[in-house]
Amino acid sequence: MTQRLAERAARALGPRVGRRGFLTRSAMVGTALAAAPSTYILRPTSAYAAVCNCSGSRCDCGAQCCDGYTEFCCTLSGQNRCPPGSLTGGWWKVDASNFCGGGARYYVDCNAPCGPCGCGSSGICGGSCSGTPCFCAGGSCGNRKVGCTGFRYGQCNQHVPCLGPIVCRVVTCVPPWQTDGACGTATRVDNATRNHHRPCLTGNPFGRVDSVTPIAGGLRVSGWAIDPNTTGSIPVHVYVDGVGRANITANRNRPDVGRAHPGSGSAHGYSVEIHDVAPGAHSVCVYGISVGEGGNTLLGCRNATVSANPFGAVDILRVETGRLRVRGWAIDPNTDNPIRIDVYSNGRGLGSLTANRSRPDVGRRYGRGDNHGFDGTFAIPHGTNDITVYAINVGAGGHVVIARTRLVFNAKPFGSLDVVQPVGGGRVRVGGWAIDPETTGPIRIDVYSNSRGRGSLTADQPRSDIGRKYPAYGPNHGFTGNITVGTGRQNVCVYAINVGQGGHTLLACRTVDVT
Repeated sequence: MTQRLAERAARALGPRVGRRGFLTRSAMVGTALAAAPSTYILRPTSAYAAVCNCSGSRCDCGAQCCDGYTEFCCTLSGQNRCPPGSLTGGWWKVDASNFCGGGARYYVDCNAPCGPCGCGSSGICGGSCSGTPCFCAGGSCGNRKVGCTGFRYGQCNQHVPCLGPIVCRVVTCVPPWQTDGACGTATRVDNATRNHHRPCLTGNPFGRVDSVTPIAGGLRVSGWAIDPNTTGSIPVHVYVDGVGRANITANRNRPDVGRAHPGSGSAHGYSVEIHDVAPGAHSVCVYGISVGEGGNTLLGCRNATVSANPFGAVDILRVETGRLRVRGWAIDPNTDNPIRIDVYSNGRGLGSLTANRSRPDVGRRYGRGDNHGFDGTFAIPHGTNDITVYAINVGAGGHVVIARTRLVFNAKPFGSLDVVQPVGGGRVRVGGWAIDPETTGPIRIDVYSNSRGRGSLTADQPRSDIGRKYPAYGPNHGFTGNITVGTGRQNVCVYAINVGQGGHTLLACRTVDVT
């Protein structure tokens, strides 16, 4: 009888109330009128629970099955979430709930779909459309009804024009729009439901600590956590030796957790690095923080030992302008002071640096201050160099290799002979460029003809193309000039004269006829 009244009233209201207006502005009053017009008009009451309707049962009107409200989903499935196939139709809240620590408590309706049926302008169809039966949950008068109430607040899934009866409801201490993108923020309040509760709503978070792994100067903690009161991600707190060190959110994708706990989603993993942990053995404990009813849960504790050895990284390790450049950072867990960096080539020491330069990026990450950077250059032997960079230990622990590489350094000059051109009078014009890797300054160019030295030039003329190609050496490495070589066929050879290690370099030879 109630369902027929609801559908008849909905058809009557249809021409006068637009669908969106019905859903968003007049949902409560409109539905109450549709469900029980005489009761709602003659007796002031909540729009949601307008009638004593025992859903075809023999329950007394004082029983919970007859109070007009719908049962919690966890009574049906053990899970405080909408059952598969249902849609959220709206929500309301209770202020200052004891179940949420004095904060607001939110109730969300899970409506059945309408299937192929329409609903006119009311936005509500009968349970027959989706095959949703109406009964007291569990067949008990002590439980509220299921699938009986044709009602829709309208803040959720407004793009769906028709929804069926409310199958069940969920409850949370977190605003619905924060965990369900289909719900809006328009607020409905029904403080009459303040004391509605079921023991199944007080589920605590659960999860595990998968690993606690020592890293440079700290620990990495990983695992997963779920609160049965929400499908959303929850906070996780990490303690080291009883001291809180990290507050994070378990929101990493964990498909394995989603498969093991269907209906909960998969965004429940966590992984965090905790830096500035003193060397030695530590106890790490992780708590899942409740977002609904229930309490926080100890997910687990693990033991791990942090190394006392130095740690760091080398950002630059290469030959620049004939010298080995070494740039990076290093920290010893036993001190906040700078430490020494030693550099070796082929087992022989090239020299040392002090890791005392400002590196704010390192300070932000490791919490040991900024002054742990180093940057310097060393003379490097000509040929193959096996380079090793050590961070020198302070206190307990030992020295640590923070970089190792092989570099081949050719200390001989390099360049190009671009032109050898006869210019008359027994002379040739010679031009090109040359650089010695061990200096940015100009070097000498010697010119030979038919194996006899004929003269020298200096490679100090501007060559912008060379400056662009070798910016570390600058552009002033070109040479050009006229050299007397004699007449006849001349084999002209040009040498770049070495500075420091290595040897002289033959740039090229050219054969020309000089008149």
